[in-house]
Amino acid sequence: MLPALLLVPAGPAQAADKNPDLKVSIQSLSPSRLAVGKKVTMTGTVTNRDDHAWVDMQAYLVIPTVPFTTRAQILAAIDNGNSYTGTRVVEPGTFDDMGDLAPGQTRSFTIKVPYDDLAVSGAEGVYPVGVQILATDTDGARSINALGRATTFLPLLTSTKAPVPTSIVWPFLMPDRRGKDGDYEDPAGLLKAIAPQGRLRNLLDLATSTSGNATTVLVDPALLVGVDDLANDRHVPAGVEITDQQRSEAELFEQDLLAFARARSTWIIDFDRPDLLALSQNSDLKAPLSEAIQRATDAALTKFQLSGRRVSWPTSQGVTSGLLSDLRGAGDSPVIVTREALSGWDRRQGSVVQYTTPNGPVPLFVDDELDADVPGLDSVTTLRQRILSEAALAALQRTIDPQSRADAITMVDPGWDPGPNWSEGKLSEAFSTPFTIAASLDSVLTRSLTSYQGSVPKSAKATPLDRSTLVAASDILAKGSALSSLVPQRDSVDDSLARDVAGILGVRWRKDPEEATSIANELARRAGSQLRKITIDGPQLVTLSSSKGGFPVTIRNDTDEEIRVGVSIDSSNPALRIPAVAPVDIGAGERRTLTVDIDLGHQSTTSLTARLVSADGEPIGTAAEFNVRSSHIGAVLWIAMALAGLFVLVALARRFTRHRTRNRGRIVSERPVDDDD
Repeated sequence: MLPALLLVPAGPAQAADKNPDLKVSIQSLSPSRLAVGKKVTMTGTVTNRDDHAWVDMQAYLVIPTVPFTTRAQILAAIDNGNSYTGTRVVEPGTFDDMGDLAPGQTRSFTIKVPYDDLAVSGAEGVYPVGVQILATDTDGARSINALGRATTFLPLLTSTKAPVPTSIVWPFLMPDRRGKDGDYEDPAGLLKAIAPQGRLRNLLDLATSTSGNATTVLVDPALLVGVDDLANDRHVPAGVEITDQQRSEAELFEQDLLAFARARSTWIIDFDRPDLLALSQNSDLKAPLSEAIQRATDAALTKFQLSGRRVSWPTSQGVTSGLLSDLRGAGDSPVIVTREALSGWDRRQGSVVQYTTPNGPVPLFVDDELDADVPGLDSVTTLRQRILSEAALAALQRTIDPQSRADAITMVDPGWDPGPNWSEGKLSEAFSTPFTIAASLDSVLTRSLTSYQGSVPKSAKATPLDRSTLVAASDILAKGSALSSLVPQRDSVDDSLARDVAGILGVRWRKDPEEATSIANELARRAGSQLRKITIDGPQLVTLSSSKGGFPVTIRNDTDEEIRVGVSIDSSNPALRIPAVAPVDIGAGERRTLTVDIDLGHQSTTSLTARLVSADGEPIGTAAEFNVRSSHIGAVLWIAMALAGLFVLVALARRFTRHRTRNRGRIVSERPVDDDD
């Protein structure tokens, strides 16, 4: 039989405002476990989000006469759409007259109800307990139905029960993203979140206050990188000024998160929580993209000296049997799923089960919120009561069913803000009861797991990232890898490239797929433009004075990185082999001229293609073409020229000799005759 609370209708207020918007939060509840004779005290807040006031507001405690004794009863109530209203306690002095509440105003309430006025049966189980808000509209109309409500659970166990494993999982994810220019889009938002009283700061402080044995930390390495970037003014948009105080707050948050994670059981998701479903559905692109994501994750963990168990976290509606098979890996990396993905799962199997895929077994951690759809805002108090109630129900089930593996493992909403007054919720009380025993998820994994034999969806309801985004991400890798192959210290370039790819494949981009593809295309274009800044050129025509010689080529490096590059020469004549130029280092913004040696042999002319190559011999960029010709003269021609020269010399000599002979004869004939002769 279901509790009486399910019989109370949850209709809207019959006042002038048919859709009141009052937000109610339970901030404290004592005791945390219902006990005979103990007064129940509840405090909280009510915020008026309507555009008109509510007057004569009152807050009433509600609780049913009999408790829930199984989780199935609670789930059935939620599935049927019934509200957790229970019986309203109206005894004098048990409700709070809050007065009037103006638009946008928040008021606190305090309700104190003696145990006898609760009118509960005292049976063991979990009692839904909450607050209902009644008020009068501005036209004087007042309804008996609640205008606002919030609900949590209050366990009651009187007999001794064997303790059940109890744990809490704290996820820390990166809330910001980087745009086309590589800068963060909302650095102010991230700085605010990690500052004192910010959402992430509050979450970390609350998590740190809990028992280490009962804590598992789920870390996104992208958050560590993002906080570190802001602390060091990296990837900050122009015009955004980070103060010294903000830098100090970022550094402190980074140090505190790392200290917390290193001292706890740590699970690590892939960098920026990638869209695993999209990768699984594009198997031809999966390998290089997954490798880049893995590199980005490893680089961050190495930088921050953090280690932990790797875990995959697909979206709640993105789990399929094929995806689980792809994620199987080595078999010891869990996959986080929701109860909706495992229709045949039951709490008695435990929060961690083993599922057999075609590639082997894989452990699944089932995230199943007891109070996922109950009214009211989440608070530290409702989290504490959720954990205690999960443990109480598990203890009751184990008493009836000794084979039950039911536990109380709870995962916190990654977007939740516990608020600056988180200490009022006294979360530590959840781990100090006779029926709870602290146990991290790693300790649960060391035990034998129940085999899940139920079904897993073959197709996903979620819409993954478009293939065009993955193609563009692959283009980033192709163009960026070519550039990094030239850099002697290429690890930093490859790590940066991997972060770009991982960042554009995050599930966050499902909400903005066109922007994701646009950014990926821009990153690919920028990677290609960097490569185009490395060029080779030289004279278009080279004339050698012989068959052997050399000619200059100039390599220009206009990038911001030092490169190591060689030159490969191809000839239009397949028989001609030209040695490659050994790789040389060229600084950022520098140019260097090299000499290419060539031996044309019997060739008088040829066309050469010079291409830059990496140290591994991979061709890079656009080739340059040259025409080379030789002006050499053959040996026969040299001999002929020599003989001709000799002939000329001989002819000149003979002519000179004859000329002297004639001149001597002329002198003799012209001498005067002597009479004595």
